[in-house]
Amino acid sequence: MHGTLPSHKLLVLGSGPRGLSLRCLQRCEGGEVRLLLAGVEIGGTALPPVLEADAEIDIPVHRLPLVPLPAEIRIAASAEGPELAAPWTLESSAAAVAMLGAPQPAVADLRLDHGVLRGTLIERANGLLHPVLYARVNGAVARAVAAEPPMPRPEGGCAIRFGLALAPTDLTEAGLRIDLHLVGREEPVAHYAWSRAGAGTTEAELARLEARLERLEQSLTAGHAALEASLRSRIGLQQERIDAFIEATATLLLDRLAGPDGAAGDRRAALLGLIGTLAPVVTEAAPTGRRQDVGPHAAQFGAGWHAPEDTESGSFRWMAEGGVVMNPFPERPVTAVLLHIPHLYQTPEPQLDIWLDTQPAHSLAMPDGSHGYVLRVTPETPPRAFSMLRLESRSSGSPARDGLSQDARVLSIAVSRVTFLYEE
Repeated sequence: MHGTLPSHKLLVLGSGPRGLSLRCLQRCEGGEVRLLLAGVEIGGTALPPVLEADAEIDIPVHRLPLVPLPAEIRIAASAEGPELAAPWTLESSAAAVAMLGAPQPAVADLRLDHGVLRGTLIERANGLLHPVLYARVNGAVARAVAAEPPMPRPEGGCAIRFGLALAPTDLTEAGLRIDLHLVGREEPVAHYAWSRAGAGTTEAELARLEARLERLEQSLTAGHAALEASLRSRIGLQQERIDAFIEATATLLLDRLAGPDGAAGDRRAALLGLIGTLAPVVTEAAPTGRRQDVGPHAAQFGAGWHAPEDTESGSFRWMAEGGVVMNPFPERPVTAVLLHIPHLYQTPEPQLDIWLDTQPAHSLAMPDGSHGYVLRVTPETPPRAFSMLRLESRSSGSPARDGLSQDARVLSIAVSRVTFLYEE
C-alpha cells in the first residue's frame, strides 16, 4: 500500500454518475482512498504515487446500504482512518440514483399464494431505492402493487416484499398473465403466466386480445352515451326554437287581427323578419378559436370517471384505472390536449398510457405551480382529428383497501379541466 494522503488535503466537489469528485488542495503523496457509509465500504480507488495541487480525481461508488437520510459519506484511507476529506452528506435517494444510475432490480420467489401474487424485489446496489410498482393483468389496465418497506441486505442494496391481490375474473379461459412494472422503467421487471395447458404464446396472445376487446367495449359504451347526450341536447334546442316561433307567430297574428289596417304592412314585415331569424335549425357549431375547455361537469367525460366533486378550491373528477374523454368537435384537427391534474393517488407524478381513438399519443407532465400537474398530450403526427381521448393509469388504488378511509372507489388521477387545442 502506498503512503496515505495527509489529513484533509482533499476537497469534495460534488457527486454524479462517476461517484464523488475531489480536488487535491496541495501536492501530496498518493495512496488508497475509500468511501464509507455507516461503516460499510461503498467505493474506493487507488491513487497515483504523487498528486499535484489542483488535481481532480473521481472515486466510484459501487453500492449503498439502507440507512436513514441524510447520511454522511466518509472519505478515508481505511475504515479506522485517517480522514482524508470532510464528510460528504447524502441528502436524498435522488442523489443515490444519480451516483449509481438507474436501478436494475430483479424479482425472486415469484409465486401465486391463495389468490395473491407474492414476490421479493431485490436491488443489489441501491439500498435507498423506494420503487412504485404496478402490474398489468392479462394486458389490461394497470393496478397498483402493495409493497412493504425496504429491508437491508448485508452486502448492500435492499429487498422489498410485495403482493398483488387477484380477482376471480382475472382467470380467463386462456389462463392468467401478469406483467410486473416499475414506474420510470418501460420494460417489465417480471412476468407470471398460468394456463391449463401451460403458458404459451397462443394463450398469452388470446389474453391480450380479450383485454383489448374489453377496452374497446368500454370505449364504445362511452361513445354511445356521449352521442345520445348530444342528440338529446340538440333535439331540446330545436323544440325550444319551434315553441318560441309558434308563440311569437300567434302573438303577431292576433295583434294584426286586433289592430288598425294601416299597421298591417309593418306587422307583416316584422313577422317575415321573425321567420327568417328562427326558421333555420342551427346545431352547435365548432368554436372559431383554437381552444375549447371541458369542465368536470361536462357530458364529454365518459366511462371510467367518478361523479364530479365540488370543493372550495374548485371542481374535479377522479378517474378509476382508466377513462374516456370525448372530443367536443371531432371533425377539427387537434394539435394538443391539456389535462389539468390537481390530485394524484399515491404516486409522485402522473404515469399514463394515452390513445387518440386507437393511436398511441405522446405525453409530457409539467408542474403547474400549485402542487398539481398539467399533462400535455400530442398526437404522433399532429395535427389529427379524433373522437375519443383514452387514458389508462399505471398506478391506482382504493383508499378502503389501503386502510386510508372508507372510500371503496378505485382512484388514480383527478382532473379539473381538459383543454383541446385545435388547428387554426
